[in-house]
Amino acid sequence: MKSVSSALEENYDALLRNAIYHSDYVLHGDSLIIRKASRLSKKEGYYTPRIGLQELDEVILNAFACFSALFSLYERCRRSFGDFKCAFLPYDGHYKGVLQFLFDADGVLIGFRLYWPNGTTGEYARTKDACTGHDLSFDPAGSINFMVGLYASEPSPFSPLVEQGAEPAYANVPGTASRPHWPVDMKPYKLPI
Repeated sequence: MKSVSSALEENYDALLRNAIYHSDYVLHGDSLIIRKASRLSKKEGYYTPRIGLQELDEVILNAFACFSALFSLYERCRRSFGDFKCAFLPYDGHYKGVLQFLFDADGVLIGFRLYWPNGTTGEYARTKDACTGHDLSFDPAGSINFMVGLYASEPSPFSPLVEQGAEPAYANVPGTASRPHWPVDMKPYKLPI
């Protein structure tokens, strides 16, 4: 996605950011002067510690426009998951995990919950007030690992998490008596919640 990285590079000025963040600049007349560095001025076409206030205004407006567009797309993407509200998706064919997306009161995606057939759950949610998670870990490379609970001492053919001869026992959906199940037809399904 070269166009995304180009837009970010075009609107991020590390020298200007560092000067502002560390209060390492002087306002003088119609300019901002970076005290310990020079940057390539797009307007002047050469390296200079001086940024005219008109150019600074353009830099700020372009940065706000870029990040406003980015956050607008992010919010649109989160809202696009609305069809999956109250839906359960078969997630892991080996362990037989079932995935549920979580939504806020406005129908915006805020996280997910995983149900494992031994009653264990894992969850991640990010709201305006907090970011919570349990029974998961984040790898430095960016992937998510889930803690599936105890393995069966004598695993069933259904899942290594279910004892031989036992039925899968998914946890209740919080606040309800409904429990997800591993579907015969491998597609999303809804439960009355």
